[in-house]
Amino acid sequence: MPYNMAIKFKVRGITFTADTPEEVAQTLALLEKRESEKHQARIQAMLKEGQTKELHEYLKEGPESPWTPELFLTFIDRLGKAQREALALLVSFGHVSDEELRACIKVSGNQALGGVLSGVSKQAAALGIEARHVFNFENFRNADRRRSTYTVAPGFRDMAGRVNWPNPEQYPYSK
Repeated sequence: MPYNMAIKFKVRGITFTADTPEEVAQTLALLEKRESEKHQARIQAMLKEGQTKELHEYLKEGPESPWTPELFLTFIDRLGKAQREALALLVSFGHVSDEELRACIKVSGNQALGGVLSGVSKQAAALGIEARHVFNFENFRNADRRRSTYTVAPGFRDMAGRVNWPNPEQYPYSK
């Protein structure tokens, strides 16, 4: 009597079970097709609504966001206070300057801000998530001063909305 063992695998934080390698391949193919259709529909909707900046950010992040509610909350729980405050500000406003971010988390310079954001990136990496799925930044010069603009990743912001994070009582500047 042959012993059959179920094959368990995870895709974007969701566990699937299959009886054969063929079922695994079929499930993965169906998931990929569904994601591709969702991706194309989202691009078309953004183009139709004239959301060029949002489309640019979405394409930069990639069609697949790794976030699930469980993974999002696990990530947030791993962060320190300053890291959570920085992300709460980004989620609330979508994008902020380095000056606004430093004022929010009460650090004096961009080197200290870099340390806080490096911690965010390290916590994301520890969960197998690229930092670009949390936030992005652009550096520019203004009156001979280096400035940065930080933008929350669309998938991260979407998941924050789904799990009702940040809590306005904890982060008064949030929506």
